[in-house]
Amino acid sequence: MAQTQRKPVYVLPEHHDILRRIAYEQRCNLSDVLDAVLEHADWELIESKAKNKPLQRASERSGSYGV
Repeated sequence: MAQTQRKPVYVLPEHHDILRRIAYEQRCNLSDVLDAVLEHADWELIESKAKNKPLQRASERSGSYGV
């Protein structure tokens, strides 16, 4: 099998169903649909949201341990 440059991606079950339907309608592979979605993603927006997640979780944790 040929080596690919793809990285593992987790897709939520409800999103997987949507991608599968699109692939069926377009008569292509699910991986082709996923590649197209990832290619058009706004990675700067995703990066900014990902940077805030650890801070949000830390503040949620500190608030839940209040005595």
